[in-house]
Amino acid sequence: MRPAHLTCSTEGFFQERHPKLAPVSTFTDGVFLAGCCQGPKDIPDTVAQAGAAAAEALVLIDAGHVELEPNTAYIVEEECSGCKTCIPLCPYSAISWHEEVKKAAVNEVLCKGCGTCVASCLSGSIGQNLFEDAEIFDEIEGVLAV
Repeated sequence: MRPAHLTCSTEGFFQERHPKLAPVSTFTDGVFLAGCCQGPKDIPDTVAQAGAAAAEALVLIDAGHVELEPNTAYIVEEECSGCKTCIPLCPYSAISWHEEVKKAAVNEVLCKGCGTCVASCLSGSIGQNLFEDAEIFDEIEGVLAV
């Protein structure tokens, strides 16, 4: 059983964010890979990767805070129809279902602002900060005015 919010390769091992640029980072901020969870490795490679993962964790601890994406999605509860279309489509598992109100909710810490849920929402109840329709239309008008 894999922990929530970690992507796996086709072989079942945890997948890194980028093989060359971020070999110990995952798509979940603050979670780092080390050792055989990423694939079969010998001891020297495992020790080197563990050192890199520890260094990445220390960078977060030294910073004292974590910057979040500003363009996260949000749900307008009054407009949400409760169709649950957005939940399986979120690649970061940032959308959850609240049974008591029969509405979806976005966890802004997990949301990376990809916009998949916004595009897939049948009722149009999901918006995205910094990418509101009015802002996009204003940008288009500005480009066409030049």
